[in-house]
This record gives sequence, structure tokens and C-alpha cells, in this order.
Amino acid sequence: MTTSMHLPVHTINSGADRRLPATSTVRVRRRSVVAAPWRRTPLLACTLLRVDWSDAFAVAVPFAARGRPPEVWADAIFRDPPPSVRVLFAVRDGLVRLCGIEPGTPRAFGFVAWSPDEVLLGIDQRHLAFRASVLVQPDRVVVSTIVEVRNRRGRAYSALVRRIHPWVVRTMLARAVDTMAVPA
Repeated sequence: MTTSMHLPVHTINSGADRRLPATSTVRVRRRSVVAAPWRRTPLLACTLLRVDWSDAFAVAVPFAARGRPPEVWADAIFRDPPPSVRVLFAVRDGLVRLCGIEPGTPRAFGFVAWSPDEVLLGIDQRHLAFRASVLVQPDRVVVSTIVEVRNRRGRAYSALVRRIHPWVVRTMLARAVDTMAVPA
């Protein structure tokens, strides 16, 4: 059974890049992960010196998951990625070793900062630094990513990652919703 709810949507890109007013609402299915406007949250604001690129995605919070803290959401999103994402991470690790970039580690999604409604995860590496914010709002969870590119290898790596990153985040967030929809 799919539930739906009305979520405020600040910008929506239609085929013609038309923007709807900030007060409009869109009917969203429970598992629908949508692009969200990137906002500098209090934790994101004081983390990287420069932001070279960013994105954000949001999903409606299932009724059974209301009130769960951001660290629980972060675990559901990052600790057990779907098989397709695990395969991509493994391929990534194999390819980056050939280019002299550090492979991924479990520390990559380690907690950097915490507040009652948001956790910040990330890592600093030679080629780039990134932070992923998991912000829990009453009716939705927003995952925002910011990246600081540090050298030529980082620019090349980032150019590739930016293309697949939206699919990876959407896939991981959708799986987390399924996990969190089960009553605690």
C-alpha cells in the first residue's frame, strides 16, 4: 500500500525548467525521492572552506518513522547500501587505486558533527573533501551533499561522480525509507 502526503516544494524542474511558487504543494508518494533546494544548514555552514558542488534530495517520512533521530536515519541510509550501490562502490575502489586516489573506507561516512535534527558525515582526503548532511524535518528527510575539490585528480574524479551521485543518493534514500517504514 502506498501512502501519499502533501509536501511543500520550493522549486520543481519540469521539462521546461519552470519553477513553481514556494507555497505550492505536490502530491508525493511515500518512497518518492525528489531533488530539493540545497540550503546551508547550521552544520554545513561551518564545515568546508569552499563548496565546489552540492546537491540535495528529500523524501517523505513514513508515519512509522516519525520522531526518529537523524543518526538513526543516517545509519539506515549509509551503513547498508543496496546491492547495486555496493557494486558501484567496489568498482570505484578498484578504479581509483589505478589513478592514485585513496579508496573508500568505512570512515568515509563517519559522523563529523551532530545536532538534535541533523547529523553531518564525511571525510577529508587529498583529492577532495565531502560532507553529507542528514536533516530530519517533521514531514521529510533531506540528504544534502557538499564537495570541496582539492586537486586535478579530485576534479577528474568529481566530474565522473557528479553524474552518478544523484542516482546513488536516491537509491540509498529510497532503501532507507523502506527500512525506516517498519515500526520500531
